[in-house]
Amino acid sequence: MEIEILEEKLFLAYEKCLIWQRYHIAFIADIHLGKSTHFRKAGLAVPSAIIHAEINRLKELISKYSLEKIYFLGDLFHSHHNIEWDYFNIFRRSFQSIEFILVRGNHDILPKKQYLQTKIKVVAEPYKLNSFYLSHHPMSLNKIPENFFNICGHIHPGGVIKGKAKESMKFPCFLVKSQQMILPAFGSFTGLAIQADKKKESIFAVLNKKVVKIH
Repeated sequence: MEIEILEEKLFLAYEKCLIWQRYHIAFIADIHLGKSTHFRKAGLAVPSAIIHAEINRLKELISKYSLEKIYFLGDLFHSHHNIEWDYFNIFRRSFQSIEFILVRGNHDILPKKQYLQTKIKVVAEPYKLNSFYLSHHPMSLNKIPENFFNICGHIHPGGVIKGKAKESMKFPCFLVKSQQMILPAFGSFTGLAIQADKKKESIFAVLNKKVVKIH
């Protein structure tokens, strides 16, 4: 679904990321690579194929949208170094021409040298890009200057659709406010924070390979 913000056309992709096609840019929040291995080490039966599925999704995005730059809006990697970072490194070496920028989140605790070795530029939040402020944590709306817009993550926003027979379905969503968009978590092993409908917010649901405005 295409929306216009500050006279710029942005694409809400069902792959759970935001595409700025004019500049071949993707904004991706909360992948949490390494989380599945972290939980397996703790003795939980988590499938090891998750990391490969996430990396394959990144590859498909790069090809589908002809990406030249990816901004990770925090929590690229879940915790301390494990084998999943090595898999990500291999993936990164296959796309040397693409610029990767990480807006550091609360889970991004790897040593700086590891990001440098992987050729990821790390910046602090909020990071100004044209008329957009990029951050991991949502900025306070009263701190966003007029004629600027905050794109962020951290919350893992989700919604619920309830049926007449009391059945329900949860879904990830894009949460849009007057000067802010909170992206759904890109990672498939992240969970959802269900959002209450508010008059001044719009909810764009990610449903079966499409994005639908439901509020």
